[in-house]
Amino acid sequence: MVERAKPVLCILGPTASGKTALSIDLAERLQNVEIVSADSLAVYKYLDIGTAKPPLEVRQRIPHHLVDFLDPRERWSAYEFRREALRLFREISLRGRLPVVVGGTAFYLSTLFYGIPGWGAPQDRNLRWILERMSTEKLYALLVSVDPHRARKIGKRDRKRLIRALEIFLLTLRMPSEKRTPCQKSWTFRYLLVGISWSKEKLRERIKERVEEMFRQGIVEEVQRLFERGYHLPIPALENFTYRPVVDFLKGRCSLAAAKEEIVRGTLTFVKRQMNWFRKMPITWFSPEDGDFLKLAEEVYHFVRTHLEEG
Repeated sequence: MVERAKPVLCILGPTASGKTALSIDLAERLQNVEIVSADSLAVYKYLDIGTAKPPLEVRQRIPHHLVDFLDPRERWSAYEFRREALRLFREISLRGRLPVVVGGTAFYLSTLFYGIPGWGAPQDRNLRWILERMSTEKLYALLVSVDPHRARKIGKRDRKRLIRALEIFLLTLRMPSEKRTPCQKSWTFRYLLVGISWSKEKLRERIKERVEEMFRQGIVEEVQRLFERGYHLPIPALENFTYRPVVDFLKGRCSLAAAKEEIVRGTLTFVKRQMNWFRKMPITWFSPEDGDFLKLAEEVYHFVRTHLEEG
């Protein structure tokens, strides 16, 4: 007898689209839910404002995973995310609960979903064509994010081997350096992908409002406290478009207004990359009408309930 695939709900969308708010609303409606974060910054301890983590009270009430556990000096790769996410899906399903993935780190998500029904892995020649169009620097950075050990072994200049290592990972979803071991019970999951979509103008407005709110909440003081804890640059957790301008401001390299503008500009650029990834995914999109988020949540809830019951 073939066991049915376990359901996993995924709430996706660009930065500042309202994924966290929707996930909390759905968790309260569905009740039997545990949330798995797919955000590359939310993993870090001591950084709450710039990462837009759910409040601690919410995380205590609704189980959240892959949030607030990693030292800011450490790095978290796409491979590690996929490995831990699949482990959590199994554990949550065994508890009779529904795993809900929430996040906008599109490369993590594409790594997780690669090969799911309806998507299909690309042929070798198509994947090779995509990789060969990337710069050697980009190839190396990409391999570092999924298999740091292999990247260090190959080095930054061996373009041919970098492409081959990435090809192996993307086609097999195994690190090139990983030793194969006898596998345990095979689990299959069926993913229900739900996305929040805003107009470009409204999303830009929401991003600007979010950046202003970060500074009102004290993102500058948050970074300053990290330095006061004894952390010294370079710090991987601060090497991104959200925190780097704050560091520049604290170091006197730019004004407060310039730091805010840089975060907005970096976020908008990141959103373009997110949407390029998301267009490749089988997402059912929902758009708030006139900013009516409660109506959106109601529509998504009924959509999810219907699909879970049909599954």
